[in-house]
Amino acid sequence: MNNIEVPLRTYEHLLTGFICHEAIDLARNYANSGVAHPGDPFGNVFAWLWETNLSNAVSLFADLLAEARRQAAEPGKEVTLKALASDLRFALHNTPLSHSSTYQEIEKTLKAEVPSYFGGRTDI
Repeated sequence: MNNIEVPLRTYEHLLTGFICHEAIDLARNYANSGVAHPGDPFGNVFAWLWETNLSNAVSLFADLLAEARRQAAEPGKEVTLKALASDLRFALHNTPLSHSSTYQEIEKTLKAEVPSYFGGRTDI
């Protein structure tokens, strides 16, 4: 694997742009299908962060959820935490996180921790 060093501010900008792009697709696809598949690129980045920096992985997921909800085409078509936490598994199929027991722990962690990014709301 090729690794490169990236300054923290640049890394944050890269993730922000990535999230914005992925959220647009996620919101559009969710409105059309009801499936909250965040895309394989997101799954790849999420899996890497999960293995290297768990808190950043949870934050990335929360950012994606927030931006996808903001991008919703109409009220009532917003991606939900429950749907995204469940359907993230589709994006992790090429990663070690795709194993059933591992994914169950990921889903449990996301459902427990992400509401704090939304002021503790559990209805997201």
